[in-house]
Amino acid sequence: MTILVISLVLTVSCTSEDTQAKIAELEARISELEAQSGQSAAGSEQESEGEEESSATETSGDTIQKEFSPTIAGSLYIPGQTAAVYVMGDYAYTSGQGLRIIDIKDKSNPEIIATADPNSYAHNFYIKDNYVYLPYSIWDNEGLASSGFKIFDVSDKEKPTEVGVYESDGSIGSICAVGNYIYASYEISEKQEEGYYRTVESGIKIIDMTDKENLVSAGTYDTGDSGSGLISIAGDYIYLFVGQTLGILDITDKENPTDVGIYRSSNWASNFCVEGGYVYLPSANALQIIDISDKENPTMAGGAFAPGDIASVFVEGDYAYITYIVRDENWQAIESGIQIIDVKDKNDPTVVTGIEIQGEAAGIFVEGDYAYVGAGQAGFQIIKLYAD
Repeated sequence: MTILVISLVLTVSCTSEDTQAKIAELEARISELEAQSGQSAAGSEQESEGEEESSATETSGDTIQKEFSPTIAGSLYIPGQTAAVYVMGDYAYTSGQGLRIIDIKDKSNPEIIATADPNSYAHNFYIKDNYVYLPYSIWDNEGLASSGFKIFDVSDKEKPTEVGVYESDGSIGSICAVGNYIYASYEISEKQEEGYYRTVESGIKIIDMTDKENLVSAGTYDTGDSGSGLISIAGDYIYLFVGQTLGILDITDKENPTDVGIYRSSNWASNFCVEGGYVYLPSANALQIIDISDKENPTMAGGAFAPGDIASVFVEGDYAYITYIVRDENWQAIESGIQIIDVKDKNDPTVVTGIEIQGEAAGIFVEGDYAYVGAGQAGFQIIKLYAD
């Protein structure tokens, strides 16, 4: 069933003016706190001494929690650009120039043990059970030659096996799965005489994967020419961010998503996270926390700022972990790293500490005492989060 995106444009629950006002309020609050404490303005260069002093010990009653003091534990060069990261047990999975499976038992010496589909590029991927859903794009001199996604069985970590492939008529952006269905955002572009590409069709493809070797198209959610979106699934809802709009779709009927509510952001986003009744939505250098308890009327609860544009966010417990990149006027990265943000108070999140890393920090995944980061051309970084 095809559903037009016009409802996402006309039914605005939080106007861009409201968002801008809330962000202005947050900026004023941060400026006031910085003036009181004598700290430099948000977005200024973080010195290593400041990083050490900003580490925090959280206390709750008689329980003393671990002290944040992030340090580099290990790194691994990976050819090409390393983007998204996912960790399960003793293994990390990264996307970029194909899929890499990395043995991380020795944090100081991570090792690639397998590579799948190395000739295509994937910005992100999705893991469910022992299957990896990996978008692929292959380009030639004429443009996009082929695209879609592949399903790999990774039961044997050293020998990932391709079990299914879906060929798309447009590039796949983001992918998720629930039950026997795959939801993949897509975009079809046409090359113009001026040399640039224009989006002519986009939305979400719905694929029945009851038989992973024979994937069947089951429906489409149409977003017109708005471009490829970011998607995440929680319960019976898909969260779709496209353009500057976060849409909430009901997928009780898996093949026919229906509009529920929207939130208008003030800027673009490269990813977002849904956790505990909130959406954590990066918007340029601001992390917006969106209350989705009323899905028909999502509202901004609070936010925090990073030194540069936020590339990725991961939420675990009371903390949000973000990666950021600071670029110069020529779009060259001059600083990159992670920040840890205390989000216990959703209305007033606070930056706890951070660390700079090499490369261009992209995806981040937190497991136990460590954060795992895709760092662009610098490969894969493992960060120990706490002091001994």
